[in-house]
Amino acid sequence: MKRGLIIICVLVFGLTGCKDFLNLVPKNKKVVANLEDVKTELLTYLASITYSTGGISPSYGGSVFRFPLYNDVVTQLCLYEDDIDMSHYSDHSTINEKAVNVYMECIDWKGLSLANVLWEKCYGAIGFLNVILDDLEKAGGYTRTEYETITGEVKTIRAYYIFKLLQFFAPYNNDNLGIPLNLDSENVIPGGRLSQREVYRIIIRELEEVLEYKAVREKWNMFYYPGIVKAILAQVYMYKATSAAAEESDWANAEKYSGELIVNYEPENREDVLAGIFAGNVREYQVGSTNYQFRMTYRKSSDFGDIFSGIWAEGKAQRVSNDLLGMYDETDIRRGAWFKMEEEEGRTIYYINKPGYTRSINEITVLFRTAEMYLINAEAKCRQNQTQEAQEMLENFKRARIPDFEGFSGVDVLEEILNERRKEFCYEVGTRWLDMKRLGIETSRVGMSKEGEGTKVYELKSDDYRYALPIPDGIELDYNNKVEQNPGWGNLN
Repeated sequence: MKRGLIIICVLVFGLTGCKDFLNLVPKNKKVVANLEDVKTELLTYLASITYSTGGISPSYGGSVFRFPLYNDVVTQLCLYEDDIDMSHYSDHSTINEKAVNVYMECIDWKGLSLANVLWEKCYGAIGFLNVILDDLEKAGGYTRTEYETITGEVKTIRAYYIFKLLQFFAPYNNDNLGIPLNLDSENVIPGGRLSQREVYRIIIRELEEVLEYKAVREKWNMFYYPGIVKAILAQVYMYKATSAAAEESDWANAEKYSGELIVNYEPENREDVLAGIFAGNVREYQVGSTNYQFRMTYRKSSDFGDIFSGIWAEGKAQRVSNDLLGMYDETDIRRGAWFKMEEEEGRTIYYINKPGYTRSINEITVLFRTAEMYLINAEAKCRQNQTQEAQEMLENFKRARIPDFEGFSGVDVLEEILNERRKEFCYEVGTRWLDMKRLGIETSRVGMSKEGEGTKVYELKSDDYRYALPIPDGIELDYNNKVEQNPGWGNLN
């Protein structure tokens, strides 16, 4: 990761609530000399990833800051998954040329721009977060509370981004091919890939350290919150548990951390509540809700994910795949919460309206839903042969989503839990794609031919090399000759 110019502006520390967080009063400042400067660095990053900063674009190492899993990236991940009817992608009359180009990249799971953006935004942020931690140690003069609120924020975000890089870029069944990683801002010598186990140890160590902190989060904190840290750990252990880096205790740890977040939780049983999780009309961020650990909504320029000329068109353009739609019971409240039903030429069409983007809000990010922790917990129990408990949890969940559900017997409980994951987390920050990867899903779909007119059937094998995104040429391989390209991708030029 190259070290570059840090553009910093001074932020207002007196906050007035969620709807008015991190207001910017720009002033030129380039030298980090004391604790307040370190706070400014951190708040600059938090502001830049959540909403427009009035024309200021803070950056590090040539990468302009933005939350890596923003609208356009999540949209590309949706195109990778098996939950969109790709044969009707361009039916929307005002869809822009960029959206069609992205479709042509993603239809055969070879979206190089997706890999480039994820790599750049995650590593650019990790490099800057490294600087913040180093600057904090140099500045000194902090109380224990100040240290923990700053360090806890930085280490939680950094660990989450490292985990995302590992999920998207590391081949699932090859422990030797993890990701390159440097957590020292003073050492910028390129290095090779760490093993996946080595990377997981770093992630888990950092998050467990933050969990030991005693300081109460400040109003400006976003990721420094015990519920968020535990949710990331639950996701980490679940994903790791069937990978090449698996360890015997993984499922027990997934059960432990998810279990701490579902005490007294009752799955949502109202359509309007489910729809409301993915809708918004005001800019805000929320931490520690009953239904999720983190949510932010705001308006920011987007491209092929735009509601006007992009692929979503306010829930009136993209169709749910027949395979996914057929999994829902007729009375399932998720059908009405996340899809729009239209009658067209005598046929009923279900359009995707999750998230529910509007003209005022086109970025809706919901992370660490309690429903996910619930299903992680059920899956962990099932994987540890606690089948009866897992089935009871599953039946409770289905009763909330399907009002007339009466229970079942003689079913494969694990398979049913995984089916619920697909129905529940479709179109959410790449969740289905990563489930496809860890479960080794084989799929095929019909889409526009890349060679010319007409359509073509595209296939993805269970152990397909495309489940690991390519290491970007130009961004990394040209700079770091110690990094080995993922198998199958060859020369991308």
